[in-house]
Amino acid sequence: MKITEFINENLILTGLAARDKAGLLGAMVDHLIAKGVIEASRRELLTGKLMEREALSSTGIGGGVAIPHASGERVERMVIAAARLANPVDFDAIDGQPVRLVFMIIASERAPREHLQLLAAIVRALKNEELTRKLLAAKTPRQAFEALAAHDAKGDNGRP
Repeated sequence: MKITEFINENLILTGLAARDKAGLLGAMVDHLIAKGVIEASRRELLTGKLMEREALSSTGIGGGVAIPHASGERVERMVIAAARLANPVDFDAIDGQPVRLVFMIIASERAPREHLQLLAAIVRALKNEELTRKLLAAKTPRQAFEALAAHDAKGDNGRP
């Protein structure tokens, strides 16, 4: 599964400033609304779903990365919003470290298996130190997207 099938450079934020987890998730949802992916009337519900998921256990997977996710939204297909943060944010990650990269998955309840496959693909990709370095260094959404596209072109295991 290729990450770039579910994201484009318009859904990537570089240098996003947020003070805390709730502010970060809210800013990313607002970006999805601004790009026409999510209806504005769904903002509170979606933000609530994301925070409910975080209350179960943090989606901060360690290494400065978080993958918050929610399903049940009125989206035709899954979508990813990504952010490189201006400053690290405490996300209650499993390693206790603040996060600097966030990949938010918004899914439809109609495709739960696909949601889990995408989550696994993102986890595998972000374990690649070269990709993570490129994403952290990206100054523009285009640079971040190109790093993801190059990684996707190599396949899940990092080889062509």
